Amino acid sequence: MTEHCTHHSASGIHSMAGIPLWMAISSLAIIIILSHLIIYRKHKKNKSTTYSRLTLSTPMIRRLFQKSWFPLLAQSFSLFLLLLITATGIYGNQRGNISTVLTWTWWWALLIFIIVGFGKTFCLICPWEGLASLCTSLSFTSRIKKIGFSFKWPKWARNVYPALILFIVLTWIELGFGVTNSPSMTATLGLIMTGMVLFAAMVFEKRSFCRYACLIGRISGIYALFSPLELRVHSTKICATCKGRACINGSEKGTGCPLFLNPAKLKENTYCTLCTECIRTCPNENINMYFRKPAADLFHKSTFRWDESIMAVVLLALTSFHGMTMTPYWTRINDIIRAATGLGKTSLFTLLMIILILLPFLIFFGGARVSRFLSKREKPSTGEIFQAFAYALIPVALFYHLAHNGMHFFMEGHKLLPFLSDPFGFGWNLFGTAHTSFSPWLSLSTIWWLQTLFIIIGHVYGVVIADRIAGKIFDNPKTAFKSLIPLIITMILYSGFSIWLISQPMEMRTGM
Repeated sequence: MTEHCTHHSASGIHSMAGIPLWMAISSLAIIIILSHLIIYRKHKKNKSTTYSRLTLSTPMIRRLFQKSWFPLLAQSFSLFLLLLITATGIYGNQRGNISTVLTWTWWWALLIFIIVGFGKTFCLICPWEGLASLCTSLSFTSRIKKIGFSFKWPKWARNVYPALILFIVLTWIELGFGVTNSPSMTATLGLIMTGMVLFAAMVFEKRSFCRYACLIGRISGIYALFSPLELRVHSTKICATCKGRACINGSEKGTGCPLFLNPAKLKENTYCTLCTECIRTCPNENINMYFRKPAADLFHKSTFRWDESIMAVVLLALTSFHGMTMTPYWTRINDIIRAATGLGKTSLFTLLMIILILLPFLIFFGGARVSRFLSKREKPSTGEIFQAFAYALIPVALFYHLAHNGMHFFMEGHKLLPFLSDPFGFGWNLFGTAHTSFSPWLSLSTIWWLQTLFIIIGHVYGVVIADRIAGKIFDNPKTAFKSLIPLIITMILYSGFSIWLISQPMEMRTGM
């Protein structure tokens, strides 16, 4: 097995070899075998909604959370990075500077890893929220709004669809216009995000944008259902005796929850941003951060929402679409269709993107339809089956996302080191690294093993969660088992497609 299966094409694009055929076939065989073992095993249906957890909020950490300056402290470094990316992206050398590598190879790639381990932690350190708080409160410590309006967010948009639309648009711009290689466009996207956040903070009440429209917050919110980190109340009985509800309404210590959440009823990670406002304002010290087993929210999921289900499938589709655009087949398909139809590059890209977003919906809806047929038309309906089982796709999408992003980071993350000495690309050498050649963080074979391991883990979690969901939405165990089979088959097909993707040569994100 060679360790140097990378090359540069005539156009200067850096390409990485995919996993060997034997590894792809073996991985698919493991996925099929494990799927059978999981759905055929005998086990008791766990209807308990409780689980063991480890308190993270030690007295020292709690005292830190309760400081009025803690939010700005947590956001200070990310604010600096946002300013650096903006300045270098606009004023730096457009042939190459730190802005693109820092944004796309480090932040965007590592964000998924952060979510897996620490849930919505990025929201805690979010630079855009920090700017919004500074501008609306005119204070480094207080988060109480002093300027602007407090209009209600429109009722029709109180869902994740605004964020979903923004995510689709971002993907279209990122992949369709080569943003990842353009410092100025990267900085412009950051400024557009800043403008949207500041406008919403000035016009609407609390953090409506974070709650409904932030594409980063909603993506991380769906994925954070898997995360082992949670923020919850210690005792709901203590909350029941609390009259002031400072965690919601605020007090002299803080604003209360800016996301319209009641910590006493919080059961999932989806919308909590870990901002610590409820910890700071709770007079009974009844709110803590905890570590629990991964995917606890998904294992105990009992209510299902259409907007979240649709986002789960779109995440699955767009992550695969991103990988597909990096393969040689993508170029061939584009060339064949453009020659046959005469469509322009952007028009064809948009058309193919729409098709590849809709295709997973059709496949999984077809699986739900077959499940409905096998259930002998008992409840639930086809739509309800689709809605519920979409949550089982979350770990499948999440771990392919890890496999994809890990490839970028471990193969290209070292490109940041020269730019630390020359962030603007002006020829500086501040720390002596500007002209040094660095190797990728991991060998290619190690990355292959990680990629296949991630996909297998995601698939296993998906099948187990689908099994749990089937036991909840079907009253008859035999009906649940029959209805589960076509959905597991569709999951195997998707995981097989993920294996096929990582077996293809991949054009890397940056060609610098």
